[in-house]
This record gives sequence, C-alpha cells and structure tokens, in this order.
Amino acid sequence: MATNFDINAYLNHIAQELIRNYAFASDATTPSLIGGAREAEVRKKLSTLLPRTVSVGTGCIIDSYGNTSKQIDIIIYEKEHCPVFSINDHPESTYFPCEGVIAVGEVKSSLDGKELDDIFSKINSVKSLQRYPYPSVSEFTGKTIISYRHYGSTLSWDCAEEEQFDQKSKKTDQIFGFAFCGNLNLEPETLAEKYTNLLKKYEKCNVPNLISILNYGLVIYMNKAKKSIRYWPGDDADTVYVTSKRDNNFQYLLARLNEVIQKGRTVEVSAFNRYITPSAGNVLLDGIYKNIE
Repeated sequence: MATNFDINAYLNHIAQELIRNYAFASDATTPSLIGGAREAEVRKKLSTLLPRTVSVGTGCIIDSYGNTSKQIDIIIYEKEHCPVFSINDHPESTYFPCEGVIAVGEVKSSLDGKELDDIFSKINSVKSLQRYPYPSVSEFTGKTIISYRHYGSTLSWDCAEEEQFDQKSKKTDQIFGFAFCGNLNLEPETLAEKYTNLLKKYEKCNVPNLISILNYGLVIYMNKAKKSIRYWPGDDADTVYVTSKRDNNFQYLLARLNEVIQKGRTVEVSAFNRYITPSAGNVLLDGIYKNIE
C-alpha cells in the first residue's frame, strides 16, 4: 500500500476515465442517452477538481438576442448566479445564458481533421453569442461605460474607458473555449497546418483557446520572438504552437481553467433579467382598481 498520495497519478487516472467514458457514451443509440452519460461523467469527475463557485453541465448556450449555440459537451458556469433553463434535464433541451458561462469544452477520444473542424465550429457557436453590454455612468468620469464583474461576484466595477468590458478584444472577457482529446491521429505538422487554416475562417475572438491531448501534448498560441505563451490569437500572438510529446496535459488544462475562473470577467448580473422580464409583459393595463381604505 502506497504511503504517499500521488496527485499526478490520480489526475491521470481521472483523465483516462473521462476519455473512456466519453467514447462509451458516444456508442449509445439515442441522443438523450449520449448526453446523459456525458453529463453524469463530467459532473462527477470534473466538478470535484474546480472551485466550488462553479458548476459543470452540458447542453446549449443562449444569449438575450435570441441566438443559441450548438450542443456542448462541457459547460462550466457560475453556480450561484447563472440561471439554467432545462426541460426534463435533457442536455439537448438545457440552456445556459452566456453571461454566466465561464468556459466550454469538447471531449474527443482522438483528434483528427474532422474532429478539429467540429471543435472550431462548436466553440465558434458559443463565442459568437453576445453578452449584454449593460451601460452605466461612471462616477469618476461621468461617461457611459460597460462595467464588468469577476466570475462568482455580484459586484460590478466602475472603470476607465480602456478598462471596460469588451468581449471582442479582451481575452479576459471571452468565454474560454477548449478541447480535451485522448490521442492525436494526425502528424503534428499536419495539425498545425489545419489549425492555422481554420483560424482564417473565424474571428479571432471566436476560436479555441487551448487543446489538450492527453497522450500527446498541447495546442496553444505564442509570440515566437518573445517565446511567450498566449491563450488567443489576438494581441501579439503570431504562432500556433503544437508541443512535442509531454506528460501532465490534463493537469495543464485544469490549471488554466482555474485561472480563467479566478481572473475572467463578465457583465453585470442585471443582464440575467433580460431572459425573464420581457415575458412578464406590462402589468399596468385595464385591470380592476380598488382604493386601499
């Protein structure tokens, strides 16, 4: 019996089990069985490794402008603030407002060209949703700004114009998109080429931030001259970097997710009201009035 707890061995075991169970779920014969098996596994394994301020689900993501994403394997969202609209707890009919979603991910038993296309398409369907930019007047400048708040908090921040919320140009204000894959079924050079070609099809703010391949390595962005890692192709990123074969790729993904949960930003909690109040209608109509004596 081991006397010391090996955390890396434990995390590697969870990662392998997650991939195996995903592959098993994909063999289910109906969409509801596939979704249910995925959700159960993701909730049980992944949620225990993340801060208690978040929950993990599966389904679709919506914005208050009437747009809906494709069905997503992993949805990490604010536990205390984000409403969830679900019909019979079926993944294909469970919806999460984008303002409360922190990160989304796709799980693949192996990564090839077809699966890479699917990853880009699904993450784009989420990141192209628009969080409602709730306007407010700054007490410091008197100007109208889009204030922000950190995930898990109800407190929104007054700020200078250059600090205001902007999901198009600030990586901290975007939903983090990732994929977790078991094996790499492409040559690394081919993967890098296909990846850069896909980047030409989508807006920079709507592409994956990180791909973690359990039995191979990582796909990330970097500034080659500075030898510095970036997590989106904006700012000064100029290269897609496919690492050489390495260990602890699941651990790297977990560390990055924890960082996003701690440092990421979204809009004011008032934005959630847009999903509910429009249907309430005008209550001051031709009803019956009786004075209070």
